[in-house]
Amino acid sequence: MKHLSVIALALLANPAIAQESPYDSRGRYEVKQTLAGPGCHFFRPIMPEPHPSPVILWGNATNTMVVRYAPMLTQWASHGFIVGASVSGNAGSGREMLACLDFLQKENARDGSAFYGAVDPSRVGASGHSQGATGAIMAGRDTRIETTVPIEPATRGGRYEPGAEKKQHGPMLLLSGGADNITEPLSNHKFVFDDANVPVVWATLLAASHNTPAVQDSGPYRPATTAWFLWQLMGDERAGSLFKGAACGYCVDPAWIVETRGVE
Repeated sequence: MKHLSVIALALLANPAIAQESPYDSRGRYEVKQTLAGPGCHFFRPIMPEPHPSPVILWGNATNTMVVRYAPMLTQWASHGFIVGASVSGNAGSGREMLACLDFLQKENARDGSAFYGAVDPSRVGASGHSQGATGAIMAGRDTRIETTVPIEPATRGGRYEPGAEKKQHGPMLLLSGGADNITEPLSNHKFVFDDANVPVVWATLLAASHNTPAVQDSGPYRPATTAWFLWQLMGDERAGSLFKGAACGYCVDPAWIVETRGVE
């Protein structure tokens, strides 16, 4: 119970937001945004020599627009990911996000498409905030999803199907907020960490409220998610060192409380 029992004390003792991360900046690629497909907002890297890129699917919080998360999604794309964000404000089933992946796979094979030959369907992740994070876990039941990053998922009621956490197909970075009183970590996230059938890193940003991921530039969630996807979908072991091992980068960062299970 370390993860939850010390949150209140740590929040009082150390209210600082996370230390500056080497994954806090844009990558080397310019980014183009396109509305296309079945309600999808795509962020794609502009590469001098195009090659198949990993994909990240995104789901918004309830009644929230993609623009609220654009700095984070743009940063992911600047590091070489194609980001397919559902424009829906009701993406908790995961279907809206997977529809963007279906579209990308078709366009990847269509001569003349902006995505022709640009998609690597073997490297796909899913993320989202609040209801969209619920959608990420739900989408994670699809065998095409290699990793998930649910940010403050709303797992009690709504569109979350009990047991979805037991049907995942790749490692999960479960992100919580220590000051989140809407999707409170103990009731919404602990059972996901305990019961998921895949390796899990559960990281709580102590000073974060439920709105932190949707304001300004998504705060410390932006570099954390960037590093995770670079590790999981691009094999960046330096990024992986932030999450694995007893002395992992986020494990020793006083702005976070971290627990891991099955992560190597």
